[in-house]
Amino acid sequence: MSYKTLFDTQIAKTFKTAVKLLAATPKSAAAMLKISAHQAKAKKLRNQWLEKGVSVPPLLIVSTTDDCNLQCKECYSACREKTVPLAKERIGTLLGEASAAGCSAVLLAGGEPLLAQEWMESVAAHKELLGLVFTNGTLFDENWVDFFATHRNMIALFSVEGLPERTDDRRGSGVTDKIRAAMAEMRKRRIPFGISVTTGSHNIGEVTEEGFINPYIEAGCRLVIHVEYVPMGDNEAFLPLSPNDKHRLSEYCAQIRSDAIFIAFPGNEDEYGGCLAAGRGFVHIAASGVLEPCPFAPYSDRDLRDISFIGALQSPLLKAIRAEAGSLREGVGGCSLRGREDLLRSYL
Repeated sequence: MSYKTLFDTQIAKTFKTAVKLLAATPKSAAAMLKISAHQAKAKKLRNQWLEKGVSVPPLLIVSTTDDCNLQCKECYSACREKTVPLAKERIGTLLGEASAAGCSAVLLAGGEPLLAQEWMESVAAHKELLGLVFTNGTLFDENWVDFFATHRNMIALFSVEGLPERTDDRRGSGVTDKIRAAMAEMRKRRIPFGISVTTGSHNIGEVTEEGFINPYIEAGCRLVIHVEYVPMGDNEAFLPLSPNDKHRLSEYCAQIRSDAIFIAFPGNEDEYGGCLAAGRGFVHIAASGVLEPCPFAPYSDRDLRDISFIGALQSPLLKAIRAEAGSLREGVGGCSLRGREDLLRSYL
């Protein structure tokens, strides 16, 4: 079985599980049914483009803005230079191009995506796409609760670091309380949400315990994404996953529960023949609009401000990285490209 077939099968299975999981919230279940139907069509579109030599990824990761209201320790976004954001008009057309090409889901990160209204509204308007919003949760108010109530293709993922003291240490005092308050409002309105857990060797023991996750499930969390930690500095309080840790996380996320979906990202890439970046499984759009292989590899030879989505995917840089995917299995932390700056520069 090809890695694309395996990846497509896993995505379709996840969407199908989500429909069942959301049966108790009809509006959300209906939205997921529409997204699931688009996924079946999107897979065919991706295969058609592949026959033409263009690798269209099912997932788009978007750094919606360089702005954020927090100053988290070891933040990859804070390490990047500030840029001029992509124009709202281009965001709308770009998402239309991506959907028509076969993309299935858009992962909205930042900075803080709630500060990028244009991206939030544009993805929400594409109800055939799943919008996963990775938010620090501190800007949630009644208006944002109304937004997620209205746009059920959008799922808020509140970012946590493990136990409350870890979250507050990395993100700021009182952040946990604000996240809990936001979750309480979402639960009151019967709006499903999830959490994004930065996971490394420093916290894998606690975040894979029932005592950690069960309170979130009881609060209404239905999706748990463990984002593998990628070092951005020399802070010894944050450690990347070891090979044994990665295996442990993979086993943990493979559990079958009736109350939530668990995903490790990027997960065990060996089963997909190596790194999934550069269009094999996902690609990254920076806040400025340049197309990059992944958020932790800020190199680009295509600018979406002046080229189509399909045109950008034919980037020589992305093609060169995909050709090396089989050897890109041992990187720094959760990223196979991190620490390979010389290799990436040689492709430009």
